[in-house]
Amino acid sequence: MINILVTDDNQNKLSNIRKLIDLIPEIDSFDTATNVISAKRLMSTNHYDLLILDLALPLRDGEDPLPENGINLLDDINKINRIIKPYHIIGLSEFGDFIDQFRLKFEDDLWALIKYDASSTQWEKLIKKKIEYLILSKRSLQNPKVISYEYDLAILTALRHNELEAILNLPAQWESFKLNNDATEYFKGKFIEGEKAITVIAASAPQMGMVASSVLANKLITNFRPKHLVMTGIAGGVKGVGNFGDILVTEISYDSGSGKIKSDSDNNAIFEPDYKSIELDVDIKESVLSCKTNRNYLDEIKRNWAGNKPESELNIHIGPLASGAGVIQNKKIIDEIKGHSRKLIGIDMETYGVFYTAKNCSKPRPLTVSSFKSLSDYGDQDKNDDYQKFAAYTSANYLYKFALNNMNFEDTSSI
Repeated sequence: MINILVTDDNQNKLSNIRKLIDLIPEIDSFDTATNVISAKRLMSTNHYDLLILDLALPLRDGEDPLPENGINLLDDINKINRIIKPYHIIGLSEFGDFIDQFRLKFEDDLWALIKYDASSTQWEKLIKKKIEYLILSKRSLQNPKVISYEYDLAILTALRHNELEAILNLPAQWESFKLNNDATEYFKGKFIEGEKAITVIAASAPQMGMVASSVLANKLITNFRPKHLVMTGIAGGVKGVGNFGDILVTEISYDSGSGKIKSDSDNNAIFEPDYKSIELDVDIKESVLSCKTNRNYLDEIKRNWAGNKPESELNIHIGPLASGAGVIQNKKIIDEIKGHSRKLIGIDMETYGVFYTAKNCSKPRPLTVSSFKSLSDYGDQDKNDDYQKFAAYTSANYLYKFALNNMNFEDTSSI
């Protein structure tokens, strides 16, 4: 819960501080730096709740410790952008002269500078009191009743190639960044039209599948608290329902592998489906239906694509989308799935995992979760990659238009 950095070159003092820290179970990490350069390096890659700063520090190991080095480090924390600012700072010095000389410097920045005395417990009481306050404060922040939404929209894709690339080609002034202890690369940006500005966070899973996308969805929700969560990318279609590039809007999401495998009298395997479905938010559905009758978005999206594209008009299809454990290239299997869902519009490997995560994650949950994937193949023996880029493009650009013109980013009543 609490991460602490102590900068000090006195090993006895460090040992005594560590003994105090070890008594507090809520402390997740305790890092030490014996000089200014190593302290800056640690603060460039880690976000600390508390910095305990000794004034007399060497610039490098082997050099003389000087109080000016500690004060300069305090200034650099404020001035240098690459340093991640600690939430709280406590100065700790065993020299009374240094305390008298630099107390006002700490007070001007609203930090504390306290006297370290190995023969006294007063310094321990003060540091412990500060840490206990930080713990209480952090617990309050984690209370769902006080957590607010941070981003308007989170977008996730199953793959970076084509799918996330199509999102990153949208005009949003994307910035790439990573979180501590998280290998995922995130992208933040804004969709802007006139006076409307939508804050967006986007990322792709490391592989296809419900598990990978569910994990990513949970990270997006936990770390960025989006009001709306949308999955884009490509999906397999159903012949007779749509054409390449058509947007498949998931009205009902379900796991096509959920059920029971039994044996018949000849010991042949029989699958009895037991689908658990999750439905699209009714307001999103109504907005999509409104867009379906207005061809402005669709015609413009197709017209702006310069690559390989079909001759058919771009359309929207709303209906059930099945998520399974593997890529399907077999018409018989698709027909079997369709036999249990007459209005099936498509098949993918991720959407149900995303819907399920958004429905069962910690609060505040996204107000809505939706999937705007585009048809790239029919999952049969003729399956190929001819229209994958086009489908990824239509999916991303439809979401862009839909978000700016049809999604409600004001209502936060469902927290």
